Amino acid sequence: MHQERRSESGLWYMIGGMAVGAVLGVLFAPKKGRETREDFGDWLRDGREREKSIMSKLSAMVPLRVKAAAALGAMKAGGAEAIREAAQRLNLDGAAE
Repeated sequence: MHQERRSESGLWYMIGGMAVGAVLGVLFAPKKGRETREDFGDWLRDGREREKSIMSKLSAMVPLRVKAAAALGAMKAGGAEAIREAAQRLNLDGAAE
């Protein structure tokens, strides 16, 4: 328990340090605020494009058979769950009336 508190306080110190560093970085930045915001927006857009590219490559690596098998498994599980729910609603789950 004492270890949990220590790690939680360390996390808060790290978050606080990052916030202070970000504020100081913006205050002493050599660019105007508008330029900094534009750069930040460009960085976010580039990150999204990189993410899409990585996901596309990963998706291409997974064979179609694996994707189809996963979809079939999900459909089977969903169907089984629907049958169980219907049986419970109709009281057909083995209970005698």
